[in-house]
Amino acid sequence: MKTFKLSCIILTVLLIGTGCNVSKKNITQTLETKHNTTVTEAKEKVKIDEYVSAECSWAFDVTDPQAVMENTDYFVKVHVKTKEKTKYFVKNTIMPNSVYNVKIIDVVSPKNVSLPKNIKLAVNGGVVSMEEYANTLDEDTKEKTNTKNLSKKDAKKMIMISNEAYYELEQGNDYYICIRDLTDDADYKGYYGMPEGGYDVFLKDNEEYVNVLTNNKFIP
Repeated sequence: MKTFKLSCIILTVLLIGTGCNVSKKNITQTLETKHNTTVTEAKEKVKIDEYVSAECSWAFDVTDPQAVMENTDYFVKVHVKTKEKTKYFVKNTIMPNSVYNVKIIDVVSPKNVSLPKNIKLAVNGGVVSMEEYANTLDEDTKEKTNTKNLSKKDAKKMIMISNEAYYELEQGNDYYICIRDLTDDADYKGYYGMPEGGYDVFLKDNEEYVNVLTNNKFIP
């Protein structure tokens, strides 16, 4: 599917089959300082200096697990092996991707489908430096967002860029997740994706699957 890759320029960002956008204000006005906040990034604790949050209007009810299941390619059980450095797959877009190496333990749905034992997973959101973010932009967008001539101090600032669906998978944990096959996609070639972020992530409770963001349950 191509719905994962609907990214436009910074001022109108569309993400993986959603209508996610960042305010048309100067980017420096949308950053809110969050000192002493840390996240795990590539096996290290990274201090977040500022963050940008994108608002989303979804194409379907992502809080309904059944609707999420109907809009995915595979529902699988995975073991999270490692998390790589956050990266940009698409030029001139505000949203980076967290990258995970996961092991497929079981394909729950559809039945009798074979997937690679180990896959790379790209998920919207993550921590990047202001310099890394600015390097994805064209000159016109840099001018509009005041990111063309960053000071050394500002260039090193670490930014959490995410939306409401952001959920960090913990290394060493098992999850049930909905994924889409992006391996033939021009930008995400070789990767799989979680289009709805944390709305795609479940834990199993007896015969029910419980979403990690909403606690909504379903039985496939």
